[in-house]
Amino acid sequence: MTHASDNCSIVFLKLGTLAASLIVALYTSNLPILAFMNVGIVLLCLLVPDVFREILIVVRRIALGFPFLLLIFVLSALAAVRTITAAVISGFLSAAVFILKIHFVVWANLLFVRTTEPADLVVALGKLRLPRELCLMIVIILRFFPVMFEEAASVYEAQRARGFELRSVLNPSNWLPLSVPLVVNVMKKSHDLAMVLELKGTFGMK
Repeated sequence: MTHASDNCSIVFLKLGTLAASLIVALYTSNLPILAFMNVGIVLLCLLVPDVFREILIVVRRIALGFPFLLLIFVLSALAAVRTITAAVISGFLSAAVFILKIHFVVWANLLFVRTTEPADLVVALGKLRLPRELCLMIVIILRFFPVMFEEAASVYEAQRARGFELRSVLNPSNWLPLSVPLVVNVMKKSHDLAMVLELKGTFGMK
């Protein structure tokens, strides 16, 4: 009983820290604060080497889209300021803020998921007297993002093995070999999960 209580306390502490840090990261546009938070979360992940390596693999895959984001922000700024130099500076700063937010959210979420057992999380949420359906939904959401990132990495590696190369980020056709299999695989996993929950009567009538 004491062990379970200790686990719940740890989960509550993790949840509170995660929620507070995500709120700060998502609502601030201060570049130094975001940079400090990103450095802090990376150093925190270094305390768990196995988790750090797993997260780093996922982040490397996500980083493939960062140049595309930078280009989008620069083009958007160019439409507003009309000068290339100002557009590059403004676009780069805006992209840096946006990328740092994404980077922090990914690291924080994956660190929480990789260091928290689903059973402990369900028990902790249950002690908050949340409905069982809501507890399960939260657990599924937290587990879904890492699965999606891993699926994206698998699709990219599979397409590379078939000779695919991402030559131009501006050409939407270059993203079809990645986006279509990813969407299909994620939808299939979601459908399989829904079927399992339905067969177990998880959301059945009481």
